[in-house]
Amino acid sequence: MRIFKPILILLLIAPNVTMAADYRCDVKSKYDSEHIYSHEHIERSQFSVLIRDRGSTATISRCSFSHSAQKVTCDSYKVDKILSDQNVFIKKFYVFTSQYDVQVFKNLTFVENNGRGSIAYGKCILTAP
Repeated sequence: MRIFKPILILLLIAPNVTMAADYRCDVKSKYDSEHIYSHEHIERSQFSVLIRDRGSTATISRCSFSHSAQKVTCDSYKVDKILSDQNVFIKKFYVFTSQYDVQVFKNLTFVENNGRGSIAYGKCILTAP
């Protein structure tokens, strides 16, 4: 029985650990109702999304270059709802108060809806498993 207890504890903890991941998602295309952002504008603004996914909880940071600070700054939000669709392999992160959401696909492409009329697309990299 002594051998089985540590194994049982490990099996109960393992699913939560394996679901933890950090992603850096760089914006490659951005659109709104007024215009399409140029490649130069996107490069200059350094738009990105950082996702800290802990399985049942997550934090999303929206980042861009701040001219006043002369560096990239980020605003962080606690994710209100996380949905995973195992049929099409999409993970969706929702922040209700700002009507903001990010969807990450199996191939690590992503779509960001900022809740104010603009949509961004790009590619994520896994920065921490």
